[in-house]
Amino acid sequence: MRIVVVLNGPINAGKTTVGKALAAAIDGAAFIDGDDNGVPDDAPLEVTIEASLCRLSSEIAANPAGMLVLAYPLRAADHARLKVAADAAGRRLMTVTLAPPIEVVLGDRGVRRLDDGERARIREMYAEGYHDRAFSDLTITGTPGVEATVDVILDGLGALLPARPIRRS
Repeated sequence: MRIVVVLNGPINAGKTTVGKALAAAIDGAAFIDGDDNGVPDDAPLEVTIEASLCRLSSEIAANPAGMLVLAYPLRAADHARLKVAADAAGRRLMTVTLAPPIEVVLGDRGVRRLDDGERARIREMYAEGYHDRAFSDLTITGTPGVEATVDVILDGLGALLPARPIRRS
């Protein structure tokens, strides 16, 4: 069965960084960043979310990769929408939530420098529960680092992953 792994979590939780590393660790996997949606940065949040979900649903339906790794923060309705898309495409949807402590996520990490608006949105996302979703198949708390996080995901999803060679660097 072909799999879609969605990395969920608030802004700056590491979804893109971990997603790229996870896709690189598995032969035949493709990474899709949900934030790459073609919408202007100043578009209303709901317009941005709709564009992202349309793109992700289209990728689930049409992308030939055996495994898709998607990075996007999900609300319950968003998860349900991606599940419908995955089911229709004959793919299994697995959701991994990255949930570092809020103090870590509010700080500048790596090359990313947060502005005040992003910090405010992070606080909103924690208040809205993006770090603690009931639909998650796996939740990773703390800050284990990228490679350790990829290992936890691979271990947690191991029996469900495609029978393809795993690349480890």
